[in-house]
Amino acid sequence: MAIKSLNIESNVEALKEELRTDHNIARVKHYSRVVPERFPSAAKQYFLDKIPIAQWLPRYSPSWLASDFMAGLTIGVMLIPQGLSYAKIATIPIEHGLYSSWLPAAIAVFLGTSKDLSTGPTSLMGLLTSEIVADLKAEYSPVDIAAATAFLVGVYGLAIGLLGLGFLLDYISIPVLTGFISATALTIGFGQVGSLVGLDGTPSTVFDIIGDVLRRLPKWDGPTSGIGFGTILVLLIMEKIGKKWGKKHFIIQYAASSRAIIVLVIFTLISYLVNKDREDPLWAISKVDTNGIAYPKVHDRTLLSKVATRAIAPFIAAALEHQAVAKAFGRKNHYTVDQTQEFNYLGTTNLVNSFFGAMPVGGAMSRTAVNSECNVRSPLNGIVTAGFILLTIYVFSPALYWLPKATLAAIIIMAVIHLFGPFSLIYRYYRVSIADYIAFNVAFFVTVFVGSEYGIGGAAGWAVVWTLLRSAFVKPKISTNTAPGGRTDSSRSLTRVAGTENAGITIPEDTVVVTFQDSVFYPNAQRTKTQVLESIQLVYPSVQNPNYRADTARSWSVAGERRLARIRRERNITMKEMPLSVVVWDFTMVPFIDVTGVTALAELKDDIRRQLGSFVEIRMVNLTPGVIQRFERARWQLSEVDGAQDEGADIIYPSLERAVWDERELVKEGLKGVVTEKA
Repeated sequence: MAIKSLNIESNVEALKEELRTDHNIARVKHYSRVVPERFPSAAKQYFLDKIPIAQWLPRYSPSWLASDFMAGLTIGVMLIPQGLSYAKIATIPIEHGLYSSWLPAAIAVFLGTSKDLSTGPTSLMGLLTSEIVADLKAEYSPVDIAAATAFLVGVYGLAIGLLGLGFLLDYISIPVLTGFISATALTIGFGQVGSLVGLDGTPSTVFDIIGDVLRRLPKWDGPTSGIGFGTILVLLIMEKIGKKWGKKHFIIQYAASSRAIIVLVIFTLISYLVNKDREDPLWAISKVDTNGIAYPKVHDRTLLSKVATRAIAPFIAAALEHQAVAKAFGRKNHYTVDQTQEFNYLGTTNLVNSFFGAMPVGGAMSRTAVNSECNVRSPLNGIVTAGFILLTIYVFSPALYWLPKATLAAIIIMAVIHLFGPFSLIYRYYRVSIADYIAFNVAFFVTVFVGSEYGIGGAAGWAVVWTLLRSAFVKPKISTNTAPGGRTDSSRSLTRVAGTENAGITIPEDTVVVTFQDSVFYPNAQRTKTQVLESIQLVYPSVQNPNYRADTARSWSVAGERRLARIRRERNITMKEMPLSVVVWDFTMVPFIDVTGVTALAELKDDIRRQLGSFVEIRMVNLTPGVIQRFERARWQLSEVDGAQDEGADIIYPSLERAVWDERELVKEGLKGVVTEKA
């Protein structure tokens, strides 16, 4: 009996010890203690992050008003013809393009984290919406279908943003997106040829359109063709004038960027003068009819259920285009774009907009580029844009009744022609990675011949299959160590930085070693770049770079700075007094790199030198021959440390220890900047 009692006690003690040392239970205890303490401050920070205007408005300078006003007015002017044109692509009454344009600009003032981004109707959203409208127009009106699609795009955007699932879209690579957009540009452009030359009943696929239009050449309508090709000619002339003399004269630049509205006014006036006394117009006119903004309308539940799966493709396309444009201009103008918050903004905009009869909206490259060229200083420009659109809806819209449909078709064709990926870029995909080149072709040809949903889905599927195959057939390299002891010890181990960990190497104060833990490719490239840069910025002071004029100017965005300061306080990080001099990239665990990975590393290199000093050296070690070939195919200048070294090339070292301790060539000349941030 006593033995049995002792066994029970020993089992109880063993169970207690097991529970006491259980990692998961310890984690639950830790969070149950920490979460209640940190919840109030975390909740406050969470809501502040969701309302960016609360962060940048207190820093707003009155001197920025003029730039913001001109930028907002310019985008408002551009949105008139674009909104009408893209609603035409969506096969909904074109006045709904105007209804879709004012709320995104107004909401961006409060929720947007990009000062340059212009959100509204786009050609891509128009095409994807038109496909859904074509399938359901026998049961519902085109406006209701487009609005229901916008509603669900908004729901998906908010779900991704609030749950922090934006990383899922990283699985759509840059070549896939390029192929998809190029194919949609081709489809949209050829889809307008019938309206351009006055033909009805043209087919829906690209090659069928080409054959049909050429076969019916004798039936082309002369006056309509004259209006259409005349619009294209004026647009081309104004574009060439803008490129040649725009930088010398602001008026020329402004007129060139607003060329769509100029031709709209010219040919609408011609149409009015020619057709005002005719019972049958000489050419087809748009007959825009607005009576103020549309009244809010609740969506039909049955329609929502039918559109639910079809709205996934427009959401993916809108999100990818929106995020890509926002990040590109954030990098160009040196400020931080919050990807998660942009999902919240995109979701909120589409959701609210949908109740006013709007089509799905997203970020537009052309308008964003013009916004940036206008030297916009903050998201406040959206108020001016929204106000101008509303003024047009209530005051100017009757004049748009006479707008020729051929002019709209010409504006659309000239807008999408620039979306087609240049052949030099496609050839670069071929040289850098055959898998990316195949992904581009899958996205392009499937979209052209089958449909946009299948195009982006098929290309993403190919990318996933290729990644699985590549991971399954990786051949490990087996090495043996015959030296006594097997490992060299050192007096100091490397402090962990950005997920890297090296022991046995003494690291100087001005050096960081980054060991990539896996292949650098599209699912992880952007996240890796962000983590590395942020981890270095937490420790090393910023240095003004004289090569970047914008760095010395006052920035409207402070979200990135405040985030770094908050993390330093939370983690009790003390910044170093010494600026960063050398960053070593260790590619020991990198068997593969793709186009997106090379692009991300190029951006990381540029960001390090822009924010931490132009003198910072990038050194590389342990590159496999395959990775070196990818860098060389991408025209990345590399030189061996013991060989001939080209000017501006990054140096490849034979060992990590030598890369860490080799002489700092650029630093010998002295710091070329001024330390601007200290602990």
